[in-house]
Amino acid sequence: MTPIKVVILGAGYAGLTAVMKLQKQKTDQPIELTLINKNQYHYQTIWLHRNAVGSHSVEDSTFDLRELLDLSKVNLVQETVTSLDPNQQIVKTEQGSYRYDYLFVGLGSVIDSFQIPGLSEHACSITTLERATQLYERMLTMLDHYRQTAMNRELQVAIGGGGFTGVVLLGELTERLPLICAEKGIDRKKIKLLSIEHESTVLPEFDLELGEYAMQQLEARGVEFRLKTKIKSLTDKSMKIEQSGIVEDIPIDLFVWTAGVKGHPLIEQANFKTTLGRVEVEADLSAPGYSNIFLIGDVAIVRDQTGRAYLPNADIAIQKAKTAVDNLLIKLSGSDQTKAFQFKNRGTIASIGAKDAIGVTAKGQKIFGRAVALLKKLADYQFLYQIGGWKLVRMQLRKRK
Repeated sequence: MTPIKVVILGAGYAGLTAVMKLQKQKTDQPIELTLINKNQYHYQTIWLHRNAVGSHSVEDSTFDLRELLDLSKVNLVQETVTSLDPNQQIVKTEQGSYRYDYLFVGLGSVIDSFQIPGLSEHACSITTLERATQLYERMLTMLDHYRQTAMNRELQVAIGGGGFTGVVLLGELTERLPLICAEKGIDRKKIKLLSIEHESTVLPEFDLELGEYAMQQLEARGVEFRLKTKIKSLTDKSMKIEQSGIVEDIPIDLFVWTAGVKGHPLIEQANFKTTLGRVEVEADLSAPGYSNIFLIGDVAIVRDQTGRAYLPNADIAIQKAKTAVDNLLIKLSGSDQTKAFQFKNRGTIASIGAKDAIGVTAKGQKIFGRAVALLKKLADYQFLYQIGGWKLVRMQLRKRK
C-alpha cells in the first residue's frame, strides 16, 4: 500500500506536538512522516527572555530532536524551507524539494517593525533562540566597552513594548543585571532601563490591576515607564519618540523590540489570504481552499465566541496541533466529519523575574506574587508534558541537576 506523505514544517510548540503525536499513531494506511526544521533541536520559546540575559544557556533551553523522535518512523530533515506551493503540493528547501499529501505548517513568527524607520536595522529582539543569545552577547559587549571608558555617563537600555514579552524580559533583566554588573565592576545605578509602551498601561492583555502591579514591581527595581508613547524612528545611538504631541530624541545604547510579531513571510509568499502573515483558518484548522493543509501555531488565526482573535502563545499552539492531528486521522479514516477547534483556557501567567509573577486562572481569578512565580515554573513542566509526555519532562529534569 502506498504510504501517505505527511510533511510537518517547524519544530516549535505546534510542529513538535504534531510529530510527537503522529509518530505514535497506528493507521490502516501507512504514513511517511517527515519533519523539516532549520535546527536539529527544539527550543523553548517561553524561556527566551532567560537566554536573553544569561539566566539560561543554549543547552538549558534546547532538546535534541534525535533523542525525542522515533527516527524509525520520522524522517528528520535539517534544512531551511524556502517556498511552499499549495497547488503542486511541494515544499522546497535550500537543499531540495518534498512532495506531500498532507502538510502541517508551524513556521512561527518574525519581528514586525510596523514600518518604523530604522527599527529593522538597529533593534534587537528575542523572537528566536539565535536572536536572544545575540542580545545577551551584545549586552555583554556593551558593558565591556563601557568599563573601558571613564564610566562618567549613564548607559540607557530601552525596551520597545510593555506587553507580555516586554514585561517578562524586564523582570528577568532587573534580577540579572546587578549580578552581571558586579562581575564587570560596573555600578548598576549607571544603567537606566526604559520601557516604551503605546497603550496607557503595561500588560494590556491582562486586567488593569495586574498591569499596575507589574509596573509597580518593576519601577521599584529602577525601570522607568513611558506610557501612551509612540516610537517614531530608531538609529544605532538614539530613538525619536512622541508623547502627547511632543517629539523627543533620546540617546540609547541598546534597544530591544518586543512590541510586535507577524507570521512567517513564507505564508504570504504561498498566496494564502493573510493578515500580518497569519491566515484565518477554517474551523478544523485547515487553510481556506486547501483541506489537506493544516496551519498550526502562530500562523493560524482562531477566534473566541465573541469574534476576538486569540493571542498566539505556547498553550494555544499545542492545542491547535493536537486538534489538527485528530482531524488528519479522521480524514485518513475516510470520514469528512472533522472537529472544530475549541480552545481550553488553562489560565495565563507572566513572570516578573524568578520570584514574582502575575496571572489569571482558567476561571478568571487574578493572582500575583511569589506563589504565582512557583506556579509558573510548574506550568513550564506542564507544557513539556503536553508536547512530549514524561520523556520530555525527564530530559529537562536531567538538565536542572
